[in-house]
Amino acid sequence: MKFARVLTLGLGLAAASLSSAFAEGGPAVNVLTDREAWERMPETVSGGGGALPAWARAVAARLPRTAAAMLELDHAQRVTSPVDPKLRAAMRWVIADCNRCEYSMAHALADAVRAGMDEATVKAVTGDPSGWPAEYRDALEFARLHTLDAPSIPDALFARLVERYGAKQAAAMVLLGAYGNFQDRVALGLGLELAMEPDGPLGPIAVAFAPGSFQSRPIMPPQPKAEPLRDGGATVVDRDPEWSELSYEALQSRLEGQRARTPRLPVPTWDEVVKGLPPEFAQRPTRIVWNLVGMGYVPELALPWSRATRTMWAETKPDRVFEESLFWIQTRAIRCNYCMGHCEMLLEVAGLDRGEVAERTRRLAGDDWSAFPPEQQRAFAYARKLTKAPWSVTTADYRGLEADLGPDVAMATFWWLCRGLYMTRVSDGFALPLERENVFMDFYGPGGPKPK
Repeated sequence: MKFARVLTLGLGLAAASLSSAFAEGGPAVNVLTDREAWERMPETVSGGGGALPAWARAVAARLPRTAAAMLELDHAQRVTSPVDPKLRAAMRWVIADCNRCEYSMAHALADAVRAGMDEATVKAVTGDPSGWPAEYRDALEFARLHTLDAPSIPDALFARLVERYGAKQAAAMVLLGAYGNFQDRVALGLGLELAMEPDGPLGPIAVAFAPGSFQSRPIMPPQPKAEPLRDGGATVVDRDPEWSELSYEALQSRLEGQRARTPRLPVPTWDEVVKGLPPEFAQRPTRIVWNLVGMGYVPELALPWSRATRTMWAETKPDRVFEESLFWIQTRAIRCNYCMGHCEMLLEVAGLDRGEVAERTRRLAGDDWSAFPPEQQRAFAYARKLTKAPWSVTTADYRGLEADLGPDVAMATFWWLCRGLYMTRVSDGFALPLERENVFMDFYGPGGPKPK
């Protein structure tokens, strides 16, 4: 009874900030039953067959292996993380509140109560930030800024987290913020509601899937030759004058500034990182800074994330030029210079020469997108909306994506976009310096990893 009372209290306090998107016609996709989802996902070794969260049942309809990998990722974030469970739940609630995601707010509150948070602390955490518990204040402020304006996080704030909690827990807080922003967009974009879990918010699912269920080795899906940019087309989405105020040249200047950035945590070497990796992650060295930092400080959280993203790529047939163009839109919308630089590198890996990369990103930087097919323009607009104001995304928006791309590609594209908001939070949370060389060429270039 205490659990229900505290959960109701927290939800009542938050009611004024909840998303209105849920009133717009229910879920955007077919949400499977528990039984249907388990039947589609890979075989389990233990822990299968029980109730599943709505997001897993929604994703499993099109990406069953990816949904299974997400279950393991969710368990890692909610159970394995080195951050204290009560503080972790409080931070997760703040992230969900900033994103106006009712679904995730309820789950965070449920986790807080399971961890033993009392009613007074619940009231303080879910109330005005001026009343946040003193011992939580820096961590909650980090979670708030990390969600709403990640580039503005003061170095001094992160330094206080490291001083109080240590580098490993501070790194885990970055990955928590990244995961929360990914998961909230899954819930908001697919129109998921608490009513889809009739027994209340589900706890983490402890499940083990059969060996070989996931893609752990790095892969690079094949890329067909990219279509050239169009001449004489029309812009079919609303123009955004603010979007083009920041010129392509100014964006390139920001990339150069990011190359000189001092990271908030020392970047481990590959020789230091590889000691803590399982064999499938250790076979090919990497110079990619975000990999080195994540896997070096909190491999228990970073590896499940990489496994989920690699499984998604193995389960789909993505157009990587289109994907990276979408991700570029997100990096521009959220001002993540590190990830923008990676988009340019990965467009080159996908087969574009540097001139083609520059021309494509120059066009994306303006508000005239007539060089791109209409369906891609609409996807770019969807990416911008999901990035900047996820609470405003409706089921009709997702169904428009389906109408343009087809159900399978729409789900893969949507998942990729949610993934993008994880990556930008990693980059800006750690303030990563942008590599000067194309570090993806030695990881994914000629002779690099191929799908098995």
